[in-house]
Amino acid sequence: MTEIIIITLLLLTIFLIVLYVMLFQTKRSHISPEAEISELIKQNNELDLKIRTLTDLFNGNHDRLNSSINEVKDKINEKVQEELKQSREKTHEDLTKLSERLAVIDNAQKNITDLSNNVIDLQGILSNKQQRGAFGQARMESIIADSLPSALYSFQYTLSNSKRPDCIIRMPNSDELVVIDSKFPLESFDELRSSKTTEDKKKASAKIKVDVSKHVNDIAEKYRIPGEVREPLIMFIPSESVYADLYESFGDLIQKSYRSGITIVSPNTLMLTVQTLQTLIRDAQMQKQLGIIKTEVGNVLIDIERLNSRVQDLQKHFNLASQDIEKITVSSKKIATSGRKLNVLEQTPDPKRIFNESND
Repeated sequence: MTEIIIITLLLLTIFLIVLYVMLFQTKRSHISPEAEISELIKQNNELDLKIRTLTDLFNGNHDRLNSSINEVKDKINEKVQEELKQSREKTHEDLTKLSERLAVIDNAQKNITDLSNNVIDLQGILSNKQQRGAFGQARMESIIADSLPSALYSFQYTLSNSKRPDCIIRMPNSDELVVIDSKFPLESFDELRSSKTTEDKKKASAKIKVDVSKHVNDIAEKYRIPGEVREPLIMFIPSESVYADLYESFGDLIQKSYRSGITIVSPNTLMLTVQTLQTLIRDAQMQKQLGIIKTEVGNVLIDIERLNSRVQDLQKHFNLASQDIEKITVSSKKIATSGRKLNVLEQTPDPKRIFNESND
């Protein structure tokens, strides 16, 4: 824009110069040298004036143009700076979110790695029968210990028949114990899961039925003691997946355990069972406290009746005392009246004495 204006002004200046030159050449042939010089000076002055006018005009336009350009530049700079600021903030926000997501992914990957290691360790534990039993018992003990007061349960408790269940729970207001067994036969389920052919799966399923049936019979035989152990007995399975497989594919074993007075539980259902026991324990404690309160209220009523009786006796004594006081008051009034009469008699002159004194 500035270049166009400058070029226009230059062209206009050149045009004026050429015009004056042409006029000068035209008049030169008709005037004298002195007049020609005077005319040239005049024309030169006029030309200088016009050039100065054009220059001033150009400078003014140039200043206004620069001012406008500067304003536009300032606005553009402000807008660019604002957009850059917003872009930086958005970029920082996006990077922060990305960093958080990467941290979550790293944590999840670490958890997956830890879980994989735990699964490998768990597989190693479950591959050994002795370690498998210890794992089931440890998991059961952690659930019980985290949920019940220590006075309400015992591990490896000896019953009257010298058998030692993995855990017993004492019920309030009852001498019967709840028995929990945690030695579930998991190896047959491992064989079922590792089976690849239909024949192997059938053999593993048959072995599961035999092992679980034998375990149900063993629990019933060892721990069913009338008057000492409460039914149902509890068979603990330390694996939720095995528990689900048992209920889904071996319903006959579930029915057999129920008929034998045995309830099969997993870690989750054991926690629910313990929570139910907690409710029963709280109810029993509340009933016990209500009994104590009822006894104390009865004692208070007896004391109130005794107090009422004593108040009545005291009122009788007050009534008797009031009657005695009234009698004493009457007697004192009589005595006072008699005293006044005697006082009057003492003050009255004796007629005989008066007669004798007059004779003398």
